[in-house]
Amino acid sequence: MKPWDLALSDLRRLSRDWLGSGLAAVGMVLWLSAIYQANFLQMGPLGLVSILGWTYFVGLGLVVVGFSFELLHTPLRQKRLIFLIIALALILYGTASAVEPVASLPDSWIHAGFVQYFVQHGRPLNNFDARFSWPGGFSIAAVFVAFTGQVNALGFLRWFPVAIELAYLAPLLVIAKFSGVNKRAGWLGVALYYSTNWIYQDYFSPQALGYLFFLVAIAVVLAIWRPRSVGRLGATRGYWLERIRQSREVLRVARLEGHDATTTWGSAAVLWLLGLLGLICLALAMSHQLTPYALVMGLGACLATRRLGRPELIVVAGLLALGWLSLGASNYWLGHLSVIFGSIGQVGGAIGSNVTSRVTGSVSHLLVVKLRILITAGFFFLAGIGFLRRYADSRTLEALSGVPFVLLVAQNYGGEGLLRVVLYSLPFVSLLAASAILPDTSGTIRSFMPRLRIRRNGRNLLRLAVVIVVLGFAVVTTIVRGGNDSYEAFSTGELAAVNYAYDHVRPGQIIGVITPFLPIEMRDVGSVAVYASSGGTVKQQGSILIKARPAVIVLTQSQEAWGELVAGYPKGWEAVVEVNLVQHGYRVVASWPTATVLEPAPSVG
Repeated sequence: MKPWDLALSDLRRLSRDWLGSGLAAVGMVLWLSAIYQANFLQMGPLGLVSILGWTYFVGLGLVVVGFSFELLHTPLRQKRLIFLIIALALILYGTASAVEPVASLPDSWIHAGFVQYFVQHGRPLNNFDARFSWPGGFSIAAVFVAFTGQVNALGFLRWFPVAIELAYLAPLLVIAKFSGVNKRAGWLGVALYYSTNWIYQDYFSPQALGYLFFLVAIAVVLAIWRPRSVGRLGATRGYWLERIRQSREVLRVARLEGHDATTTWGSAAVLWLLGLLGLICLALAMSHQLTPYALVMGLGACLATRRLGRPELIVVAGLLALGWLSLGASNYWLGHLSVIFGSIGQVGGAIGSNVTSRVTGSVSHLLVVKLRILITAGFFFLAGIGFLRRYADSRTLEALSGVPFVLLVAQNYGGEGLLRVVLYSLPFVSLLAASAILPDTSGTIRSFMPRLRIRRNGRNLLRLAVVIVVLGFAVVTTIVRGGNDSYEAFSTGELAAVNYAYDHVRPGQIIGVITPFLPIEMRDVGSVAVYASSGGTVKQQGSILIKARPAVIVLTQSQEAWGELVAGYPKGWEAVVEVNLVQHGYRVVASWPTATVLEPAPSVG
């Protein structure tokens, strides 16, 4: 072979080796360019996507294409796959944090106010808010604030979503490794999790921390125990009868005692890890209302599918959750038992509060809501194909994907219950969806579908399928995750207006707003109240506020966007409210391009 032929061969090999990483690096550069060019003040009704240029989507596409090349490279190079998944997560979850000047979502600011109360008083505020009855997450955050020398938690709000999503990566990788799917499907499942998690539940909150505890607990259980072999079912005449018989084994006493699971770990290591899981269950029970019960059901699913060898862990987790609800959260449930148990079994009411009631508003808002429904339905449909295609040694993934939905009819969690349920099942549904593209071909449980044999250009076709699925979901997630940012994201002017209001009110006075979509309640928790006049016509808003006698009224751009997109108010409606307030004794005392502050005129007192 001639020297230049050798050089050309080396160049081709080098390009193949570094193609995936190179594409991802170019994609990240384009993403940074998109962030630099995005103008937050030009955000339209579709939210974040309305200010992202073509460089964002090209950069996202290059990262996904790079991931597809690396995923099907032989051998698998785990460090590069981790780099590519981190790049994907940064693009999907870091864009809003980088573009928007302050943290979004009102609840993140409210939680910062709760943490500030813990920092100042060292205890929760009783009979103020139900979330104070589960103070574990707030107390952990208060300790972290004090440890870092901060005066409050506001500095952590903006970048918290991307930080906590990256923290999820480690347990997600462990779940993928020990879930029973093949290695490539595991990596694809983790990428699909990040590409489809449009559910904005990773803001600064105890539930985000509780979800990390949930993932860690399930990851530890799957890593320790394996299912005992039950013998492979062949294509015999009595195949279905044997399958039914094995399904009935779930109810055996031996299964419920954990004897159908085995482990190669030593007894001492297992005991240490069980102690760690007990501490996690305790922290979780004190931190969130719903996640402890999702963990109990997840552990039950692992026990029923031969992936948990200690049933005592389920008992401990359940007793801690119920014990804290009965004793630690007594301030919440005393006189409110109907709130907790009133909707048990009411499936129609749960679906109505979680789905039907949300399909309202302007055309753009309806588009975002319908896309959310479609992406969720499409993803679960793809997971159903994965269920039919894969061979397996146990049905743990299917059980973990399904049991969270029992929470919808077992507990009342308001309009966000379905979002949380989908989130609890998402890591496992992602692995099933990955199995639709890269199914397992061996296992004691046979697939329901025949194998698809792709011979010619099979690897390139698989790459194309990975790119289409991951990129398609990632683009839709970009649209719907930031679809409400036109009223859930805030400007520096709005934050300045809120701070001005707090600086000019006394304890016991009220700050008036139209709707709580602004960065408020992060100060003076328990001493300064916030009154929202949401509901009614535009003309009624001013009179409702005046009747509440607020010492300060804050009107902002985000509130106006909420009225136009969700409440159906006409464009410029907030100016009508301002004129109404001025005509009835209020005056403008401070203003910014995106916010206005009003106070009663001196003659009104």
